[in-house]
Amino acid sequence: MRRALGPLLAAAALAVLPCALRAQNADEADSEPGHWSLDLPVRGYGISFGNSARFTGLRFNWSDAGLDRIAGINITLWKPEKPITGTVSGLAVGFAGPAAADLNGLLIGVGGVVAEHAIRGVALGGLGVVSQGRVDGISIAGLGVVAQGAMRGISLSGLGVVSQGGMTGFSLSGLGVVAQGSMAGVNLAGLGVVSQGSMSGIAVSGLGTVAQGSMKGLSVSGLASVAQGDMWGAHAGGLAIVAQGDMKGIELGGVATVAQGRIEGIAVGGVAVVAQGGITGISAAAVAVVSQGLVRGLTVAGYKVRAARVSGITIAGINLRTEGMSGLSVSAFNQIRGLQAGIAIGLLNFARRLQGIQIGLLNIAKNNPPPFRVLPIINAHFD
Repeated sequence: MRRALGPLLAAAALAVLPCALRAQNADEADSEPGHWSLDLPVRGYGISFGNSARFTGLRFNWSDAGLDRIAGINITLWKPEKPITGTVSGLAVGFAGPAAADLNGLLIGVGGVVAEHAIRGVALGGLGVVSQGRVDGISIAGLGVVAQGAMRGISLSGLGVVSQGGMTGFSLSGLGVVAQGSMAGVNLAGLGVVSQGSMSGIAVSGLGTVAQGSMKGLSVSGLASVAQGDMWGAHAGGLAIVAQGDMKGIELGGVATVAQGRIEGIAVGGVAVVAQGGITGISAAAVAVVSQGLVRGLTVAGYKVRAARVSGITIAGINLRTEGMSGLSVSAFNQIRGLQAGIAIGLLNFARRLQGIQIGLLNIAKNNPPPFRVLPIINAHFD
């Protein structure tokens, strides 16, 4: 008798399932969704066929409407009726895709996974994973993973990963990874990684990496890495590295490395290294190193170095022009408009005030008395 009970109950369920689906569709035009269902063995627990609002166990339904709380395994075929409500926890599978106000657990949708409030767990969407609120956990979508709130965890998509809030964790996208808030973790995109706030961690993009705030960590971009604030760490751009604030660390720009503030560390520009503030450390460019402040350390430029003052070792292929120099400078034309304290080596050396040695074809020290003001080969002055 017990062996026959299972097949009989299954047959009864299959017999009444079309009726349940028709009843559900008939209620679609009503203001309130219908909740007709067949629950086995008791209502609310076990196996449910139909639009049960509250259930724990294994539930089959055509299209969810007016959900309250579902726990266990929820299988649906078609998209839900609006408004999307309730909480689904456990395993949710749908052809169009599972949808609820809150989705928790393992969520699989051939079309997509949609939540009005939050997604927590593992979400797999053939097209998209979308939440009007948060997304926490692992999200994988063929096209996009989108959260109106914050996003935390691992997000993978063919086109884009987008968060209207902050983003924390690992994100990989074929086109772009975008956060309206701050971004922290590892973010990889075929085109761009963009944060409307600060960015920390590792960011790699085919075109550009942009932070409206500070950028800290490692960034590699096919074109440029740009921070509206400070930039700390190691950054490389095929064209440029740009910071509206200070730079600290290793900065490699294929064409230029530019900071509105100071640069500290190693800065390399294929054409130029430019800082409105000072430069401390190693700076090298094929054409020019330019700063309105003090350039201190090892400075190398194929054409020219322009700075308020230089200190350390300065090498310019054609011209060094500065208001003051201390250390060693090597250039075809060392043009020191103020005090030179150290050694200048070049074809032509000029110092308004010399406290050191000039070595070159022609050496001019304006503070030397005639006939020692202009001398060939070597000139010197020590107070």
